[in-house]
Amino acid sequence: MRRFAVLRTFILAIFLLSASIPYVSSGNGEKTVYIDVAVYPSIVPAIKVLQYSLKYEWYVDGVHYRFNVTQISMLEAIGMGRRPLNTENYDVLVIGASARQYFHGIYGRWKENVRKFIADGGGYVGVCGGANEASLGIERPSSPFDRVINAGVLAIANVYVDDDQQEEWQYLYKSGGLEGGVPIECTLTSHPIVAISPDNPRTIRYEGGPGMYEGNSSDPLMGDIVPIAIYAEEISDKAPIHFWKKVNGEWAIDRPVKTDLKGKYAAIATTYGSGRVVLFGPHPEERTVLGGHVEEFLGRNKYTLYREDYLYRWVNGTPQNWSYNWWILRRSVAWAAGIEDSHLPPIDETMIFMVEPNVWRPGVYFNGRYIMPSPVNIIMGKMNVSVYTNAEEVIFYLDGTEIGGDDTPPYTCPIYSKTPGRHIIMATAGKDGNYVYTTLELYMI
Repeated sequence: MRRFAVLRTFILAIFLLSASIPYVSSGNGEKTVYIDVAVYPSIVPAIKVLQYSLKYEWYVDGVHYRFNVTQISMLEAIGMGRRPLNTENYDVLVIGASARQYFHGIYGRWKENVRKFIADGGGYVGVCGGANEASLGIERPSSPFDRVINAGVLAIANVYVDDDQQEEWQYLYKSGGLEGGVPIECTLTSHPIVAISPDNPRTIRYEGGPGMYEGNSSDPLMGDIVPIAIYAEEISDKAPIHFWKKVNGEWAIDRPVKTDLKGKYAAIATTYGSGRVVLFGPHPEERTVLGGHVEEFLGRNKYTLYREDYLYRWVNGTPQNWSYNWWILRRSVAWAAGIEDSHLPPIDETMIFMVEPNVWRPGVYFNGRYIMPSPVNIIMGKMNVSVYTNAEEVIFYLDGTEIGGDDTPPYTCPIYSKTPGRHIIMATAGKDGNYVYTTLELYMI
């Protein structure tokens, strides 16, 4: 069984780091650069997928780079808590698919501290709702929620967003969950984040995010807007869906949903003060498919939980790895952290997910059997930890100490501790100096 010799020299440091460290030297004289990434929380599952995508380490020209990913709270975002958001503690702030930041952004202290973090040299990467949050907002608001968004935006990127409640947002509201979303082709530019793409245009999953176009702010801290990707297809042409209503007790099409994003920016890069900013309308962190078509169906999702409505799903396509576009996010975060272009992460679809126990369905386990849901994972007795990966071998750690490995799927490892209380499980996988890792906090009895 092959061991990850390089990675093992750094594994203990993960549990000791409590602040941003520019670099430490390993025993063989090579340099390791830690990039501390703060991810803003959300109840949206895509945030957890985004965190998985960034738990990554890569090697280039004698340097190891590693993302240390931490989920922060509103308290830390306003500059308080154990590790407040500032450039001493973090290098990049990532805000993904969520609406809570719109409301938090109305709070002056939240907005002031996040803007200061970026102006002082911190990076910012926003996806979907996180892109709306960084923008100037909606140029011509037409709904109360539009006005909420505009009141909470950071205004760190000189772009307006085209994200209408009756147009683009319908591809979120009517999404059939994991089967929803539209694979949209985006034309890539020569920006170093995407210049290495194996294809152009690139298919990225779309699910209600904005198109962006240049604004007219006179804020001297705002830098030029540099396009990264442009919508090459119109969402409503690629995936025609409709508003439906009941007529004499029967469902009938009322009118089509129309979008107007083709030709607008799907992703941009800019600066704010000393900080770098990258924004995405579509979702590089989410699974996409190649080929297929849209299908509408009568059902319930989280927005229509107590009533039926017509939703949509994407069918008959070829699903790609969850990690198909993760390299775009990894390179974006590294670029926002100030890593030189030639040292950005490679195109690498290696991924790993903790399957049992996991972050989506924490619970109480007794000798490996799921007993009941719980706010945190609680393990009584022994159990096997299992992960899903497309790598060839997984190494498992308990509190920084290697406890086993597995090179045959399903990848599992028994865990047991004589010390009750809080523990950290970690699993790593990869090759050639490029690794993915996943961590999970749990309590053992």
